[in-house]
Amino acid sequence: MTAQAVPADIAPRPASLPGANSAVWPTVAIGLLLAFQLSMVLTRSINWDEFWFYYHVADFARGNLAQPLQSLHVRLFAWLPGMPGSGVDKIVTARVVMLGCEVATLAAICAIARRFVQPSVALGAALLYLSAGFVLQHGFAFRTDPMATATLMSALAILARARLAALPLLAFALLVAVAGMITMKAVLFAPAFLGLAWLRWSEARFALATALRLAAAGLAAVAIFVALYQWHSAALTQATGGAEMAAGAAGWMFFLGVPPYWQMGVKAVLTAPVLFLLALAAPVITWRSTRPVAEKWALTGLWLPLLLPLFYTNTAAYFYAFMLAPVSVSAALALQAALARYSLRLIVGVLAVMATGVFALEDRAVIHRQRELVEVTEALLPSGTAYFDHNGMIPSLRKANWLVTPAVLDAYRAGGVASYRATMEAEAVPLLLANDEVIEAMLAGDDSVLLPVDAEALRDNYLPFWGPIRLAGYALPAGSDRLREVLVPGSYTVLGGTAVIDGTAHPEGSLVTLSRGTHRIAAPAGAVRLQWGDHLAPPLRPWDDGALYVGF
Repeated sequence: MTAQAVPADIAPRPASLPGANSAVWPTVAIGLLLAFQLSMVLTRSINWDEFWFYYHVADFARGNLAQPLQSLHVRLFAWLPGMPGSGVDKIVTARVVMLGCEVATLAAICAIARRFVQPSVALGAALLYLSAGFVLQHGFAFRTDPMATATLMSALAILARARLAALPLLAFALLVAVAGMITMKAVLFAPAFLGLAWLRWSEARFALATALRLAAAGLAAVAIFVALYQWHSAALTQATGGAEMAAGAAGWMFFLGVPPYWQMGVKAVLTAPVLFLLALAAPVITWRSTRPVAEKWALTGLWLPLLLPLFYTNTAAYFYAFMLAPVSVSAALALQAALARYSLRLIVGVLAVMATGVFALEDRAVIHRQRELVEVTEALLPSGTAYFDHNGMIPSLRKANWLVTPAVLDAYRAGGVASYRATMEAEAVPLLLANDEVIEAMLAGDDSVLLPVDAEALRDNYLPFWGPIRLAGYALPAGSDRLREVLVPGSYTVLGGTAVIDGTAHPEGSLVTLSRGTHRIAAPAGAVRLQWGDHLAPPLRPWDDGALYVGF
């Protein structure tokens, strides 16, 4: 029995692909790249300043607030220290929140761009942003940038698309005020706000009522910012003024000459060439178009942040996740013009392939090394113990020095105050974590890092324990007998043989208490170590001597 033929008019037809310029292509690509980022949230190494960002959260949980500005996140993430796991695990949890902020930024980019271009191109503008190499790597980082970008872009979306009624304008003011409390660099988006405000006023035929509404929204943002500042700064535990802090930041925020992070600018362009080519073409295409002049000014205001690396100092890799959000909107018109020659499907394919390359090159071993170091250190010492390190990597402990960054070190050396030794004379600091190349260089004899008095104090009072961990201690060669200055008082374990301290013999395994000051220590029978703590033992497994951070 043979099968009957199916009439041609009801035979199944092969499903056709979406059109070459369909919104499906950027939508699918955005979903793919967000999936990449969710993987990177869990596997990308923690950047050193993410540790510093979380340290302030943990310190606030201990009742300390060091600065009134750029610290609102300590309240927004006050729940984080109570989460299970190590400091690394908690930062990973916070990254999930930051990924949500990035999704809000993508939605805002689409909403603003839709004001000027068709929906598929607006989605393409969001993809231009997400696929940029530095955005893909740092758009979810636990820093101020994802939060500030999400709040500012959401405020711009309200300004661009919403009715200028009381409720939307109140939401606008709140978003702007929160962004200002999160980071002072929120002011860098001023051209974008001015351009869109001018557009809305122009569309209202420069009506006085519209001008008053816009002005009221701006004044409300200032008022809410002041209220938030007063409330937040009431918890300050140090005498740090917001005005002094802002003035100090202004002193190094801008520069003239060669950009200090020009190498990162080059890498930003190389990992997002399509975005930067379209962004460079955007002003020409915008001003040659037949669009109303007010729209041209609005798009120009969104484009102007592209010039920030030419005069703004702090343009490291993560800054591009902040800067490129409005720039991507301004590039939408150039992207739409490019569709006259290239299909959106082709452009999306190029963006997806380049982003996949950035994703594939990620070093996923570093975060395991970081987690192991943090877990070992947190288990080694009681919570709240004072220690020295580069960036507050161990949040359960209390960092006793400031950041070890070039700008901070320059100010420290210019001040000429031996702050490390002064701290050691004021309190017991049993741990030095050599978690940065600068600290390692200092311990190896580089005298250009710290003041000589501080360098000598650190070299003479800490010994290797496990990996980057240095515990307070003293190594005594066989037959040695000399005076040693102890700057870390406490209990010490005698290891390796008998130590004679101030005339009293202490056999191996003894626990001896050393006070701060000078002691005569001898090792008459063989080499001896005095190690801080009560028989603290390093892990049996060897330290994986690999990179502790991934470069930008």
